[in-house]
Amino acid sequence: MIAAEPISDAERNARLAVLQPFRVLILAVSGGADSLAMMHLVAGWSRLNERTQRTIIVATVDHGLRPESGSEAQWVANEARALGLAHETLVWVGEKPEAGIQDAAREARYHLLAELGRRLRDAGPVAIVTAHTQDDQAETFLMRLARGSGLDGLTGMSIARRLGREADCKLVRPFLGLPGARLTATLKSHGLEWIEDPSNEQDQFERVRVRKARGALERLGLTNEKIALSAQRLERARAALDAAAVKLQSESNLDVHDGAFADFDAQAFFAAAEELRLRLLARLVSSFGGQEEVARLAKLEALVDRLAQPGFEGATLGGCIVFRRGDKICVVREPGRAALPELALPPGHFATWDRRFQVWASPEVLHPLIVRVLGANCFAQLRKQLEGGQELPPARAAATLPSFWQGEELFAVPQLFQPPHPFAGYGPQGQRLCSAEFLW
Repeated sequence: MIAAEPISDAERNARLAVLQPFRVLILAVSGGADSLAMMHLVAGWSRLNERTQRTIIVATVDHGLRPESGSEAQWVANEARALGLAHETLVWVGEKPEAGIQDAAREARYHLLAELGRRLRDAGPVAIVTAHTQDDQAETFLMRLARGSGLDGLTGMSIARRLGREADCKLVRPFLGLPGARLTATLKSHGLEWIEDPSNEQDQFERVRVRKARGALERLGLTNEKIALSAQRLERARAALDAAAVKLQSESNLDVHDGAFADFDAQAFFAAAEELRLRLLARLVSSFGGQEEVARLAKLEALVDRLAQPGFEGATLGGCIVFRRGDKICVVREPGRAALPELALPPGHFATWDRRFQVWASPEVLHPLIVRVLGANCFAQLRKQLEGGQELPPARAAATLPSFWQGEELFAVPQLFQPPHPFAGYGPQGQRLCSAEFLW
């Protein structure tokens, strides 16, 4: 076997050029070989770009799953500061699940990194940078293939993608096209150490079992390089389908009604190819459902089939209610079995409410606002103020909208009212005091 080559300065600069547009870089560093090499490579690249004002923070997530996790985070902090980089430890607090711990840890990790990104986004576009490699891409492909994933699952990871629905925060993987052995070789060439995570050898984890089967797969010709190439080509097909799905949105006259509900033309929807129908419905369910996990493909397929059946009255999926209204198909947020969230919003702050809206309070607001669901009773009381030429959303859609409160006094419902109405969220001089932007 040919020894892996360290990454040269020229290749480093070419790979990291994808980070040039960002003003905030959050480097996700666990202390393992891949992430530690990434930290050193970014540090070297940033010294060549000192004229660009850029904030770089190394972030280590302490999952609290092993006794030594805290000391490992501190070790990474010391390594980062030796390079002149700021460091922050993000702690996963709360109870840990007994089953599916790696999936839960990954979700917690991205949630904590995204929260850090939101805190820093006033400085400019944010990139959360990870050290995923070609090896990770191949392992992800094989695990998803074993689960019967469709095209979106088998495309694996992208070099850059939007994190959640916030356009100014992206997850970036600059070394996705390289074998992990090259990152390790880079560390060795500089005499640098790293931390070995013992969980990487524990067979109860699916990714570990796939990794250990690498030798047998390579003998069959299923090399990481070839698997990653297939994922890359599938990504190209996905991009074409996504473009066609956007065209379907236009052809079906999709209207998201500022986040209150969505409706679109049923005839145009059913005339489209099934894959495009699935993509349109999946995006709507994801955007309106407020759920952390996306709806499973099999359930989406079943719902698309039911929608075409005579007498279809409605169904729930992924936190949404999907129903027919005349010649339209409608999607609204389901009130849910659990109460929709409530949050305190200090003056001058942004927050994400119910994974659907970015809410904001102006610095001119003297006291914190409480953002909570409007509710059916409150909408019924407000309805008389809304009648008179204004098209009203369905009552069950309006009931799930965000509303702003000061104490027990309603302050605003931006999705329902327009200025000069006092509940529109504007001050007497026409200045905006609060807003709720649908994350579509």
